Amino acid sequence: MPSDGEAGRPEWDQDEADDFVGLMVLVGVTYLEADGETVGSQAQYYGRIVSVDQIKGIEVACDGKWVGTTMTLPPALRSLHHARPGQYRLRSTGETIEDPDLTTSFTVVAPLKS
Repeated sequence: MPSDGEAGRPEWDQDEADDFVGLMVLVGVTYLEADGETVGSQAQYYGRIVSVDQIKGIEVACDGKWVGTTMTLPPALRSLHHARPGQYRLRSTGETIEDPDLTTSFTVVAPLKS
């Protein structure tokens, strides 16, 4: 039985996951240095969710500058948020996306060098 997460909801709900397939998602990723504070770089991309799997993660078929690329996000359903209607400008590419269905963001910390 899956463990309960926030508000008593299970950590993974495949029916909920399946509802995300086909939706347009705007993704932001911040890459931090090993100190966990210094921003090394930031990336933004968007595309359609093509699959959602508890083990493999959330696969996004990218559009725009990254068309032809498939990005994989962690299998974190709670990281997907319904987007407010409007235009979203990607600072990293200059592209403007109109009315995406979802937004999400992640922070990646570089490993300590030994």
